[in-house]
Amino acid sequence: MMADPAPDDDAAGDVRGPGHRDGHRGDGHRDDARHDTPVRDAGGSPSPRRRPARSSRTQLKLFEAAMVIMSEKGPTATTVDEVAAKAGVSKGTVYYNFGSKKSMVEGLLSYGIELVLEHIADAGAQVPDPRERLLRGTIAALRFLADNPGFARLAVAEIWRPGHEEGGSGALLRQRAVVIERITAMVDELGEYYAVAPHPDNRSVAVGIFGATFMLAMDREVRQSERTTQQAARTVMTLVDGYILGPKAEGRGLAPDPGGAPV
Repeated sequence: MMADPAPDDDAAGDVRGPGHRDGHRGDGHRDDARHDTPVRDAGGSPSPRRRPARSSRTQLKLFEAAMVIMSEKGPTATTVDEVAAKAGVSKGTVYYNFGSKKSMVEGLLSYGIELVLEHIADAGAQVPDPRERLLRGTIAALRFLADNPGFARLAVAEIWRPGHEEGGSGALLRQRAVVIERITAMVDELGEYYAVAPHPDNRSVAVGIFGATFMLAMDREVRQSERTTQQAARTVMTLVDGYILGPKAEGRGLAPDPGGAPV
């Protein structure tokens, strides 16, 4: 399921913007050693950190089965029995890997967020230009969401569900922090090559990137939109390119195309 940052019909290099730099491609592939560490619920001790793509095949099968059901019924209506039946395993296997119904939703969300972040990291591996890393990461995230229908809906519904701040699950709050902090760090890295606008702040840009990426994926799923991954990535990158003012004085970025390079 590893997303290739160089798509057949959605080539990352075609989405250009201020300071676009050609010729940086990393294969992002790594060994796929697997572990069987179950994802534990958030209410107790936090789960050990591990690479989801290196976790058990059973966890991945359960995740994919749950996403298919959630894309049809939504997260709240999905049951442990349905996930077990779809994956062809016993209910006990679901409980072992993701816990009860409540902790299953949280465990699936945590697992999926780590998968998304892994795809983003792999897509940008060995790519020095931070805008290109954001572009490739966006394409990788959009492809992951297209391959796992239901996860965009789950993430948007659970991470920003009203009431979390006052008495919501600590796990969901942590997942929101993890994904926003990672994207914020990628936005910060734009300053390595480019001069960026003082406003909005980097976290606001990160929230915008997350929201645009997940809502475009959810819109494509729910409305059966014909919008391609490439077109969705262009939409997200307009936010990034509006934040970039131009090259840094030391010339590490390239000047924007005065003729208006396609984005």
